Amino acid sequence: MTLGQEIKYYRKKNGLTQTAFGDLFGMSKQAVYSWETGLYSPDISVLLKMADFFQIPICVLVGRPGMYCQKSDDTRSNCDYCAPITDEDCLVIRALHALPPEKQQAVKTLLNIKPKKNGNSESGDN
Repeated sequence: MTLGQEIKYYRKKNGLTQTAFGDLFGMSKQAVYSWETGLYSPDISVLLKMADFFQIPICVLVGRPGMYCQKSDDTRSNCDYCAPITDEDCLVIRALHALPPEKQQAVKTLLNIKPKKNGNSESGDN
């Protein structure tokens, strides 16, 4: 879905009119209409406030699930919530990047990570 469609979906899911929704962010009904129809996009600061209000990650709101989003069969976007990256995760990623390419490939093989057609990697257990 487009950004506008996502905004409309979550606005309606929360039972808000365009006027009431706009009021939450100091915007007019016309601004909300223009977002939902794709005429304009809200500023990033407004998008962050919307994501907080809807209690969803911004990547879901903008229709671009992040690489750490977990698949969920019971959600319409297959991205329920993005998994947070812990300090330990960062250490593991840094250690992986410090390895020579052949050892990086060995780790990917061990984890069954296969390259996607577009060049990114994907786990084999999906």
